[in-house]
Amino acid sequence: MKPRLDLSPTSRIRARRLFFLLGAMANRGRNVLLVLIANIIIGGLLLSLLDGKSIAEGQYLAFVTACTIGYGDLAPETWAARIVSIAIGFNGLLLTGIIIALSVRALEMAFREDLEKIAKIEKIQAEEMDQNERE
Repeated sequence: MKPRLDLSPTSRIRARRLFFLLGAMANRGRNVLLVLIANIIIGGLLLSLLDGKSIAEGQYLAFVTACTIGYGDLAPETWAARIVSIAIGFNGLLLTGIIIALSVRALEMAFREDLEKIAKIEKIQAEEMDQNERE
């Protein structure tokens, strides 16, 4: 049996709220995200200068390093380029962490009402269990 897609008005409102909040969170962290992306681009330029690679190869290496993919087809050759590559890797980890944190926060805000309802139900159930144990 195939899962059905819920297209109820409530579901559509939640989806709209989620996308609105994702956009709001992206705007909130925009400056930090731009700085981290700029650092990756600058790091790619530095890698191309320090290792004598083309700019495209330097940017490719910086992107692969920042995403922590590490295909192994390109690698920094000089110690200076290796240090820049390590900095790009840390930058990529920060960028990924911030994107995930902003997304989780938007999801949390979008479904706050549902979480509050669940918490109330759990509280009532716990109180009922306490009363049953006392009797």
